[in-house]
Amino acid sequence: MPSVKSDCGGARDQPVTSGRVVYICHAYSSNPRHHVESVRGICRDLAMQGLAPIAPQLSAPQYLDEGEERRIALRICLALVGRADELRVYGEPSEGMRLEIAEARRLGIPVLDGETGEAMPTKREPPRHASARAAVKR
Repeated sequence: MPSVKSDCGGARDQPVTSGRVVYICHAYSSNPRHHVESVRGICRDLAMQGLAPIAPQLSAPQYLDEGEERRIALRICLALVGRADELRVYGEPSEGMRLEIAEARRLGIPVLDGETGEAMPTKREPPRHASARAAVKR
């Protein structure tokens, strides 16, 4: 992978991004502290591979209350899915993750298993409750 010398505080080699944007589809609300640490590691690994990760699990909690403003958070997540070149799924999909997966499929964005890099089967994509999608639109 190509690298460049950093002009910001040292001579560390840093990977040059490929420009490929990867949406991180990962659980959050069931265990926020644990999931944030997991997502940080995933983002670092992807960044070191030259990819540009999008991880709302790291940014949205800075300005939204997941418990009180979940619908807003989900709307933001779905909008960000549309900015990605691919969506990578980590772990068993939660209801919110299934919405993200369904949105990526609707937009024709590849959905990959985050661990294997293989295309995800479509059997895990729909939300468990039809009302979940309607709640996001409100």
